[in-house]
Amino acid sequence: MQIIRTIARPLVAAPFMVTGLETLRNPTPRADKVAPTLKPLADRVSWLPSKDPETLVRLQGAISLGAGALFALGRFQRLTTLLLAAEMVPALLTEHRFWQESDTDQRAVERAHMLKNAGLFGALLYAGAAPSRHRPVKAAKASLHEARLQAAIAKAEAGRKAERARRKAGKRAAQTQRRAARLTGR
Repeated sequence: MQIIRTIARPLVAAPFMVTGLETLRNPTPRADKVAPTLKPLADRVSWLPSKDPETLVRLQGAISLGAGALFALGRFQRLTTLLLAAEMVPALLTEHRFWQESDTDQRAVERAHMLKNAGLFGALLYAGAAPSRHRPVKAAKASLHEARLQAAIAKAEAGRKAERARRKAGKRAAQTQRRAARLTGR
């Protein structure tokens, strides 16, 4: 299973890294595409570092590139999947709005891109929910407790079996003594 994860991580991270790099190099096309939806949202949110769509798109590109690279390398997997999934939410809401397209061919292309993004989002959620290969202390303690409990149960069972065997041997010894007494006439 580890080999599959090692292969899958870079494959899931590659679109984020490529998109992030392209966005950092040339943010204008993407900023122009998301500006109509992003501008009203940015005006309502006061904690954003900038209201400029190009700056926000460039910031998203930097996060995408960095988190994608860390995820591909297998570092900070839960944090990077959280960052990449959180970054996908605005992209899912603002990009590839296929229902607004009038041309059927363009609508099919935009729908395919939207479904690709939704699939990447699902892959990130799945990867973030996967168990970590590093066992946390709490899980290790629970395993130790479970092992001790199993050992105590096995010890008690062995004691019960030994007691049954001792009683059975005692009964057989008593039966043998009675038979011997009858045979000897005592």
